[in-house]
Parts: sequence; structure tokens; C-alpha cells
Amino acid sequence: MAKARKPKGMAETALNQMDLFGAPAQGLDPVASVNPPTPLRPRPPAEPAPADLDDAVLLALLPDAPLSKALPLIAEAGRRRLTAAIPLLGLRLKRLAGYGLNGREPVAVLEALAAIGGPQATAIVAGLLGGVGLAGPVEVAALTAAVRLEVALDRKVLLRLLGTADAAARAAACRCVRQAEFPVIDALEKLRADPDRAVATGAVCALGRLGRPTVRADLAQLVTAAPTRETVAALASVMDHVGVDADSLVALRRAARHADLRQVVLEALDGFDDAQATALAAKLRQQAVQADAA
Repeated sequence: MAKARKPKGMAETALNQMDLFGAPAQGLDPVASVNPPTPLRPRPPAEPAPADLDDAVLLALLPDAPLSKALPLIAEAGRRRLTAAIPLLGLRLKRLAGYGLNGREPVAVLEALAAIGGPQATAIVAGLLGGVGLAGPVEVAALTAAVRLEVALDRKVLLRLLGTADAAARAAACRCVRQAEFPVIDALEKLRADPDRAVATGAVCALGRLGRPTVRADLAQLVTAAPTRETVAALASVMDHVGVDADSLVALRRAARHADLRQVVLEALDGFDDAQATALAAKLRQQAVQADAA
């Protein structure tokens, strides 16, 4: 006797309706029947860029913004030089201090404070450097801000920073020296032999700004080999304190060949009550006129 056939189920019927290549029969979409399409969610409107915010909105967002959003806000406050942002930036630093000042945010805050300037920003940076716990990029950023803000650091603080283990921080600390105190001068004289070239150069320039004659030859060599605004200003300061000499004039003449340093050199020469310096300044101006006319 023939066996009775079992009735086909719905799933088996659907499979039999598909061709050999897996294409569904007309009018049947098994994938759609199992996984119906998910409707697209509308994208939230894009937040305005910090540059598009007005000052009041930017200041309102600044105190509590998370890190990812705070960094561009901080940078924008610095770019606009918003004095009203200084206390808010100081508050962010104070909060961060409880967890240790490291990472990108304190660096961004210090850069913004340096860009804004003023007595409030100066006081915040001076207080930060007067404490402890700074290290690495944050310490360097604080010292760089101190240079821009012309912060007058306490002698003990300055001596500690000149002796820090971080070479970049030592070099930045050299640029903060503004007063000719003998413990500081002694520390700078020792740093002239620092194995880090930037530190040694920074110490020589600092001593030059203080008018120390011991670095006149070193500065003349630096200005001759690789002149910068800092080395030219330091050499001019020494000449102003101890007098004009031939080697220094030669160095300044060579530095004036660099178009971006010519005006700095001329201003230095104009400041000397010396016939040779006056004659060199006149010659450099004549050469500049001839070069422009060529």
C-alpha cells in the first residue's frame, strides 16, 4: 500500500516556491517578511561651531562643558580675548587641580589665559606656578604663559623651576627671569653648561637681558650663526649696559640681512649713543632702500 503523504507546512511551501538560485517566487519576499525595514531616525540638528556663538552663549557654555566640547570653546575664548572668560577658565583649572593637572585641558586653558592677558590672567598663572604638582606639558605651558604675561615670579619659585628635571621647563623658566638677583644669576651661569642646547641658549639670553658682560661673546656668536629676536634683544641689552664693541656690531649687521630681523636690529642700533652704531644704522637703511628699489 502507498504511504500517505504529509501535508506541506507553510515554510516548506515557501521554500519550494523559490528557484534554484535562491530568488523568491513572484510576490514573495522572505527576508522582508522576517526582518521588516527599520524606519530611519531623523538626525539631530548640528550644534553651532564655537566661532558662530555670540559671547554670552559661549560664556554660558564654558563652565560645565565636557572635555570634547570644552576645548574648542576655550580656544575660541582665547581667540576673542574675552576678559569675562578669565574667571571661568580659572574655575576649570581649580576643578582639574583636584585630579591632577595633566592632559590637554589645562594646556588649552593656559594658552587662552596668555592670549587674553590682563592682571586677572597674570595672577592665575603666577599662583599656579607658585604651587606644586605641575609637570610635563602643563608646566611648560604655564611657564610659556608666564613669559607672554610678563609674570614676575618669586625668587624661590624661579630657582625651583630653573632646577626642574624637565629640560623644556628649564628652558622656559630661563625666559621668565627678569630681575638680576645673585642666586638667580648663579643658577643661570650654571645652566650655560646644560647638556640641553635650548636650556643653555635660554640661560645665555637671560643673562644677556640682565646686561651681564660674561655672555657678550656667546651672544655675538649666537646672533651671527642663528639670529632670533630673542638673541638680538639680549645682545643689544648687554651692549646697552657695557658699551658698544666691534664684534657685536658685526653680529648685528649680519642679523640685519634677515628681513624679519632688520627692524629689530635698527631699533637696537638707534638706542645706542655711539657713532659707529649710528653709522651702521644709516648704512643698513640705505641698503634696505636700494634692495626695495631693485
